[in-house]
Amino acid sequence: MEGHNLDTPVRDINFQRYCSCVFEVGQRVMCRAFLYLYHHHHQDPNVYVGQRLDVIPNGWARIGAIGKAALARRESPINMDICLLYILLQRTCGLKPDTQNNSVWNSPTSDTVAEELEHQLYLLKEIRNNLAHDTNAYMNLTKQELIEKVNVLERLCCNIVTKAAIHTGRSSDTVATDTSRITSQLHDILTSSLPPKIHPQEWSIMAHEEQRAALPQSQEFFAQAHLRLPRNEEAPPEGDVNFLHTFLSWRYSDGSPIQVIIVKGQAGVGKTKWCKEVWKSSVSSKMTDSTEYDLVVKVECSQVTTRDVGRLIKEELLPQASQDCDPGQVVNLLTSLRVVWLLDGMEEPAPEAIHLLQQIINKFSDKHLVLVTCQHSYVNEVLTRVQNKRVIEITLEGLSRNGFHSLLKHLLQNEQLYSRFVKDAKDLNAEVVKELFNPLKLTLAVTLWQEGTLDLGNKASFPQLYSAVERALVVKVSARMADKWGLTTREARDRMYAWLKELYCLAFQMTLKNQLVSLDKHNTELLKEKSLLLLPSYSDCFSTFLTSQPDINSSETTYRFIHLSQQYYLAAQYVCQQLLSDSSQELMSLLHVDVSNVTDSDVSNVTDTDVGNVTDTDVNNVTDTDVSNVTDTDVNNVTDTDVNNVTDTDVNNVTDTNVGNVIDTNVNNVTDTNVNNVTDTDVNNVTDTSQYDQLYDTLLWVFSILDSRSELNERIEKTLTSVLSHCRRCDWMEVVHHAGYSDNLARLVGQYMSDTWYVTNRHLGAATLLLKHTTPSLLSVNITANYNSLHQHLMPFLEQVALADTKVGEFLLWSMRVVCVIRASGSLTLTSNNSLATHRGATTSQGDFELSGRHSLNRCYEELSVRLIRDGCA
Repeated sequence: MEGHNLDTPVRDINFQRYCSCVFEVGQRVMCRAFLYLYHHHHQDPNVYVGQRLDVIPNGWARIGAIGKAALARRESPINMDICLLYILLQRTCGLKPDTQNNSVWNSPTSDTVAEELEHQLYLLKEIRNNLAHDTNAYMNLTKQELIEKVNVLERLCCNIVTKAAIHTGRSSDTVATDTSRITSQLHDILTSSLPPKIHPQEWSIMAHEEQRAALPQSQEFFAQAHLRLPRNEEAPPEGDVNFLHTFLSWRYSDGSPIQVIIVKGQAGVGKTKWCKEVWKSSVSSKMTDSTEYDLVVKVECSQVTTRDVGRLIKEELLPQASQDCDPGQVVNLLTSLRVVWLLDGMEEPAPEAIHLLQQIINKFSDKHLVLVTCQHSYVNEVLTRVQNKRVIEITLEGLSRNGFHSLLKHLLQNEQLYSRFVKDAKDLNAEVVKELFNPLKLTLAVTLWQEGTLDLGNKASFPQLYSAVERALVVKVSARMADKWGLTTREARDRMYAWLKELYCLAFQMTLKNQLVSLDKHNTELLKEKSLLLLPSYSDCFSTFLTSQPDINSSETTYRFIHLSQQYYLAAQYVCQQLLSDSSQELMSLLHVDVSNVTDSDVSNVTDTDVGNVTDTDVNNVTDTDVSNVTDTDVNNVTDTDVNNVTDTDVNNVTDTNVGNVIDTNVNNVTDTNVNNVTDTDVNNVTDTSQYDQLYDTLLWVFSILDSRSELNERIEKTLTSVLSHCRRCDWMEVVHHAGYSDNLARLVGQYMSDTWYVTNRHLGAATLLLKHTTPSLLSVNITANYNSLHQHLMPFLEQVALADTKVGEFLLWSMRVVCVIRASGSLTLTSNNSLATHRGATTSQGDFELSGRHSLNRCYEELSVRLIRDGCA
């Protein structure tokens, strides 16, 4: 420092030195005072301090999640933060009580009282808090300012250890040793020629400030979202975006903190927006000594370029805070902190993101909370990466009711237009209205409505909305193309639709290979080649139906679908074309199902010339349960080469276990699925269920599109149900919902339903229909409803439940003002929403009960309707 101007700010070194003085020396002083006093005050000092808090009234008050976690794992006081040590000193060390008024701790009444140990400890805690909460005040210290602040800290620390030593009867030599050590440690930090070691708390402060500086200056619009939480967890207050304090308070069944939270939801439901808003709210809020996390890190999975968490933080997310650290040091710092990771978009991750998730889980899971957003169909993929961890799932269902209206007003920016849209939307089908609570779909509907291409009065469905967008874009681009290249309007449109078919096919192929949103170089070139065969120029089509961004690694342009839901819609259009044409076999081959020998005909194609290949001994190997269904005629006509041609009608009762006992037959690869459930396909090659998981969302779109066109028939339902039956996590209620409540489909999928059903608002109609065909052993219901929807959806559902032979383990109904809880006795209780937690616990503890008979249900209807009308909810 020789020759350096003392008035010149030296931001990095002086700030780091002062942080080291406070977080290292100050923490040691607070720890020494605690150890002196704790061991002196208790006859058995070997009892851990956390056990003392259990027997002290309000002993755990004001201790946040970080402190509770440290005490739960019996952390040594040597590793505790100043704020936690301060609370433990107040409650377990025999010092004066901290009263609300005129406290000796923070409100001394005289200079003499101010010199007492309690107030000195308070002053040290405040120095730590001021440094952590008002970082900018310490970022431009001159050397002289640094020395003055360290001198104040030295006097305070020496006072604390002196008074603590005297209070516990220690010798003057001990006091001299302690104070000399403090002076020496502070001097070493100030005079060291090497940059001081970065303390974890210091690094988290700098990281938090770097994040705050990166927040967008303009306020982005955010509409309130509706989360469906695990049934026994506390719900965040309405309109509260900073859910982290709620998440951090959740506990697993054994009382330990949650390690992983999976936030799932449909494409376009607002997961990315919600995740960003949670991060912004957490970063912009002021850190206090009661804040339950040190740092919140948001990672966009599609943009991850490294699987090394240290490099990711240092090079991409927090380069300023980490400039004096190597990646290994960053990992060590993270290990010492309570970090919340927000991993957004795990359904479309870069390859490195999967490994990054694994590394975070393996390295930090004991102290960190990992929150992952993804679509429903990708939950299993995430679960495989977080095995043996404490995991819960929550569902982002879309906009809340207030969020819906606030977004609608934001989009229209006109009160009269808002009122007109609401009035027109009243004519929409109730299921479409539900879909409008998806922010992306609401935005799309408003845009089309304003352009005049969507008539809400015609009860439009969402496939119709997407189709309307597509038609509008085709008209726009073909008109420009016809004018530019001298084509007729008809010619231009025909070429456009031919190009769209190529885009459909590409979207399907990419989805099948789990290539999501972004087109790689090969797919881009392939689409360009197809385009040039049909169009004079591909640029208009690419810019209209795709988005683009420059590739950071080259001068080329990378193309993407506008949103993942657009890719699913386009892929579904391809599947629809195949199902409705003579190309169903081609489609099945693309699904990796061999249908080369399968026709729609039955076993009449098997001739008598093949009889000789099956002997009596073959028949003996068929189990008793199956022999009864195999006739002599059937056996005589089956050969080893022709088994592949036998359709589902001939093997109704033959499972994979039984087929294995028939010799000379090529059926070794039949999966666990009963052959009876496969239509017009040879199941020999159906083994990799992950391929079907990738098509789950696309096939839901297929159902919706065909239903909106009234083109869904029994053959198609049977084929799609067969494919979906191979998915590891198929939500059959969602399938029935997307298929427009087809009774035939409900009958088909009934055999795949689990014994336990969990019914929410979205699936009331599907559950009502499915109950006509199959019955669960246990039914749980958790719904929100206004008075009108009670009659439209809930009452038919309850009527069907009353007719079914099933048990209802829990029934929770949230109305606008009341909560309905059906208890084990079958009685109906109505309370205010404020009493929800009490009644939820009571309901759970009461056990199962049966809803049976019309008399009790009619009484419930009557009581519920009267109460809702009286409270003004109608």
